[in-house]
Amino acid sequence: MVDGGAARVEPDGATGRRAEFDVAGHVLRARRRGDLSQRELAALLGLSQSTVNRYEQPGAEIGVRHLAQVLAEAGLRLAVVDESGQEVEPVQDDEVRDNAGRRFPAHLDVLPPDQEPEQRISRPRYDRSPATGWYHHRVMRDCYRAVRAVEVDHPTVAELARRRWVLLSRPREARSIRMADHRLRAAAARVRAAGRWAWMPSPP
Repeated sequence: MVDGGAARVEPDGATGRRAEFDVAGHVLRARRRGDLSQRELAALLGLSQSTVNRYEQPGAEIGVRHLAQVLAEAGLRLAVVDESGQEVEPVQDDEVRDNAGRRFPAHLDVLPPDQEPEQRISRPRYDRSPATGWYHHRVMRDCYRAVRAVEVDHPTVAELARRRWVLLSRPREARSIRMADHRLRAAAARVRAAGRWAWMPSPP
């Protein structure tokens, strides 16, 4: 649910951001932009006029799906933005998952399955399916993030398929990829504050 809280909550003095989402104000804005009466908007959404009226009251609550529908009728859409106002995209649904079909931990970074950790190379597990990806815990994640130029998402299934094809079929490109991987790993190791590699494979 999106909670409207108090009507027209003033921006927070320290951050300049509104502390609450103004449901009523945005529903009213959508009706003004769309030139819609309450009755007309209700008919478009398959709701009662009283429901639309309730959305426009102080402290109104509305489901995200209904809010998106309200805004769409006025040519508007919901968006998530960061503190600079830059829109933040959702995590892609086709990102790689583990062997049980579960998402990898969202707060950690996932590496391709060909970047097998040294511990697994020296102590292979033949009782498990090949890993779909590898992730490391916060210490090494932070080391990698310190040397990467940009933030990276978990790879998608399509991206890993493309990488696998390049590594098998394009020697020159494969060499460049492996060299870049090696440089990144070496750079992350140099900024490692303490401890050892903390790799975990995808669960069986």
